[in-house]
Amino acid sequence: METVYLPLQLAPKSLYQPILPNWSFNMFNVNAGVSTNSAVEQKVLQNVGSYGKQIGHLAEALEVVIGQLKLFDDKTLTQDQKDAIRIFLGDVSTVRQLKPANVAPLTAAEQ
Repeated sequence: METVYLPLQLAPKSLYQPILPNWSFNMFNVNAGVSTNSAVEQKVLQNVGSYGKQIGHLAEALEVVIGQLKLFDDKTLTQDQKDAIRIFLGDVSTVRQLKPANVAPLTAAEQ
């Protein structure tokens, strides 16, 4: 017959398990990965803008380049390539439509 000592502990003392690692809910601090220079990255986020804002600027600039190069008239592009460009431009257009129209653009000092 076995001897059982009480108190019997069947579960761990701590059941802490992070559900969203690298997230903090004190006004949303998100750290999505390791940066090679986190000080520069933080300055860029504070002075240039969020990743979404930076991607938006890239998308709008690429939209201009696609239009200037008249890529839809380019006979060397395949239909799949033209479709990929159309999808991208559709995404840019959708984002533009989702932005609030009544919000005044930020001045250079506010950005």
